[in-house]
Amino acid sequence: MGSFATVFVSEGRGGVVLKQIQDPCKDAVAMLMKEHDDLLTLNSVCGGSSQFFQLPRAHGSYTDYYSFAQEVGIQRTEDMGLPPHALYVMQRIWPVSHRLATSIRDLFLPQPFRDQPPPQLLARLYLGNGTSRQGSRFVNTENFPLSADRIERLGLPADKIAAGMGQMLASINFKAGRDGRDIEFVLCGHPENPLSKVPFYECIDFNQMRPHGGSAIVIVSSMVSNDPYYPRPWLPQWQAFADAYLATAAEANESPLAHDVLQKVHSHWEEKN
Repeated sequence: MGSFATVFVSEGRGGVVLKQIQDPCKDAVAMLMKEHDDLLTLNSVCGGSSQFFQLPRAHGSYTDYYSFAQEVGIQRTEDMGLPPHALYVMQRIWPVSHRLATSIRDLFLPQPFRDQPPPQLLARLYLGNGTSRQGSRFVNTENFPLSADRIERLGLPADKIAAGMGQMLASINFKAGRDGRDIEFVLCGHPENPLSKVPFYECIDFNQMRPHGGSAIVIVSSMVSNDPYYPRPWLPQWQAFADAYLATAAEANESPLAHDVLQKVHSHWEEKN
């Protein structure tokens, strides 16, 4: 469940989920439809196998549940019991593989969890945190945080992950013209083979993105509000992130703006420290 919409798994259609607004007011409907359309745009200009982070695919939007049910042939006896609100259909984000979930449990979860089956989880990739906080008894096993040190302990490629973040963010900024506000970078399962042991990386959650109008200040504001996903300038993964960001911006002929963005990010963190 998110701030304005809830995601439901469509039984019998395991590869997709339904994202439905909680409040059927006009503003919420418009926000949901905008997110669907933005996801279509991102897939057309930022997607593809060359990206380290993949994007979920959008499969259609509906002004109400009944329109969706009629189009896909859901009979009333099979009704999912959802409210009659606007929704869109998108590719499902699968939990991390059993192997990785087991490693996360054994390495990072408190002792009581280690006697239980590994949890089904997505892992948030927090390269802005060089190290994790130790000793907390409270664990979110659905959205588990992986700081840079945890990523490396799992044997995952922290520098490639950082470069992938830079590549995807620059694609969103300079190819799609969006600020990238509130996007998330996750470790998850493979969408076409949830049983695969190979780590899979996705960029998700696009409902707060807006056009940046060529403003470095707007882009930087979105970047720092997304902390701690992106590495900070003094952390080891920063260079890989920055190099990929600049290289992708150059493909869109936006090198001056990209350099301005990174300089302002440096200045922001220098003032903070």
